[in-house]
Amino acid sequence: MPSASASSSPRSPHAPLLALQNDSPSLPSHTARQAHQTHSRSSTMDRIDQLMKQARWASGNKFHGLGTKRAVIIFLVCSTALILTASSFWVPTPQLSIPVSTASKQVPQPVSDIKYDLEPPPRIPPDHLNPLPRESTLQERLAALRNAPGLGWEQSDFIRWNLETCSDFTKNQNKDLLLKSNLIWATMNSTMIYEVRERMAGFLEQHLDRGSFDIVPVRQGGRGLAGEGRGIVFTAGNADTLSRVVLTLKYLRQKLNCDLPAAIYHFPSEKPPEDSPLVAELEGLNAKLVEAVGTVRDSSRTKNYHLKAMAIVECEWAEVIYLDSDNIPAADPALLFDAPNYQRLGAMFWPDYWKTSPVNPIWQIIGVQCRDEWEQEAGQIIIDKRRHLDAMLLSLYMLLDWKFWYYFSDGDKDVFRFAFLALRKRWALPGRWVGGGALPSNSATGFCAHTMEQYDHTGEPMFVHYNLLKQIPSGIWQGFTWGRTKQVKGYPGPMIEPGPYAHHPEISPNRSSYIDPTVRGPDDVEADMLANADDDGNCIQPAEPEVRRRAILEKGIRVFFHGGQWSALCIDFDWSDPHPNRDWTPDGSNELGIDWKGNPLEIVFWGDDARLGHLESDVYGLGFVPGAPGF
Repeated sequence: MPSASASSSPRSPHAPLLALQNDSPSLPSHTARQAHQTHSRSSTMDRIDQLMKQARWASGNKFHGLGTKRAVIIFLVCSTALILTASSFWVPTPQLSIPVSTASKQVPQPVSDIKYDLEPPPRIPPDHLNPLPRESTLQERLAALRNAPGLGWEQSDFIRWNLETCSDFTKNQNKDLLLKSNLIWATMNSTMIYEVRERMAGFLEQHLDRGSFDIVPVRQGGRGLAGEGRGIVFTAGNADTLSRVVLTLKYLRQKLNCDLPAAIYHFPSEKPPEDSPLVAELEGLNAKLVEAVGTVRDSSRTKNYHLKAMAIVECEWAEVIYLDSDNIPAADPALLFDAPNYQRLGAMFWPDYWKTSPVNPIWQIIGVQCRDEWEQEAGQIIIDKRRHLDAMLLSLYMLLDWKFWYYFSDGDKDVFRFAFLALRKRWALPGRWVGGGALPSNSATGFCAHTMEQYDHTGEPMFVHYNLLKQIPSGIWQGFTWGRTKQVKGYPGPMIEPGPYAHHPEISPNRSSYIDPTVRGPDDVEADMLANADDDGNCIQPAEPEVRRRAILEKGIRVFFHGGQWSALCIDFDWSDPHPNRDWTPDGSNELGIDWKGNPLEIVFWGDDARLGHLESDVYGLGFVPGAPGF
């Protein structure tokens, strides 16, 4: 456990980051000053730069209440000062003896051959892709964040660096987030990157001083927030979300025999009356309502995600299963505590349909080169706070200041992944990419998936997250709600036992320089085993052929919406060879034995699945309502 005292932060880490857009904070840290001095221009050039900015400001300021005449005078003064300053060090260039008539006919030198060679600052360690050892202290993780690549870099240089690993991103990038945030992204600079990192680190250092990482938990009279035991956490408050949670709890207790205690966190404004029958019903389901004291629901937003991290941090349990209110487990979720990758890493996240754009400044903020991997879908999270309280607190910090951080994450969903990456941590992944749970037959516009079907570590159905189903206003009833799932086919090879690697792939810029010496099968997958896959399925961490097949085949998936006007809004995905011009032999032989002309996607029927076959009839029998406006 971390024990060293925190260093002082230049600003209160609680200060909203949106305020950074309107000021230019100083750089009090010696390390930061050194980083900026390493990559800054000379003082003379800085002065010229300043004068240029003043001149541009003066010339355009007539639109901000300043008279045109005065603006022109200021512009002329600044321009004169610029010329005088620059002339003090200019070296006269030789006069070319070219007649004017000849010079006017010269063809301009082309710019298409300019090389964009990126030279990272020499201080940057080459192992930025690697997680720190699991026993690393908080101070070591914060030092890695503060000194990560990005300080002193121009934004364009960091984006070019990102394109080395995320060049083929357009087909699955989150276009809604790009449209909403592109202007904010364009205003980020190195000074702001530094300030954001300092506030992130300062928040965790404050919790270190408060004793939040102490071993003795709050329930035993201590100050530690890690908790003890296991439990399930929900966030819900209005009538729709609470009714969905009650249904999920009934399904857990009556159909899945899950006896984990549960807590439902809500905003103070959503507190039900003491004599509400709902309170008594929840007590009978071994669940309780918990008021998130000091929080405020934003009435202007349909979705208020920012309560999620607080609920995970403040709940009494050490090992937490978080579930959205519209998420029904297909099996007892407590089984995931025994998954080998969860036991090894202490956290399991599930994939979304989208990928993070390389132009998103979040990569420069956390100092991590863009990762070609699926974003996180946070409708379910399994976390051991004893090992990852720091990452949960960092997620809490970002969600407390959600008005800033939602420009980089579409809601809360990716905040947890970014917190793990910022602290150089890794997480477990399920044994299969997210499936599309769909209507039993096509809608007017095609295959209609409205549910994210998430899997356990072996690739079997585990969660039915019906997030899009709620938006279908009519035409849904028992017998016509679910029925099919489009998913990636299972592994062609058998499960394998852990053992030593037979070979090590060649180290390259997007491969880890620290190789895990243990072979891990497809039921023990972690994030780095699927990120930055090349044409042979080699990722940041090496893996066996079954996992490498998964990594390269997932690169060919394309997700899209359809319908939504005169028919249901649906989601679907297809697959195509990610590199159709590759030079494989005619018989398709390659190291992984992949048939690139085949289709790795399949449609399976719920009636044939032991976990899903009776789910629809069971939940309707418990009072399931398919459409409701609450989130």
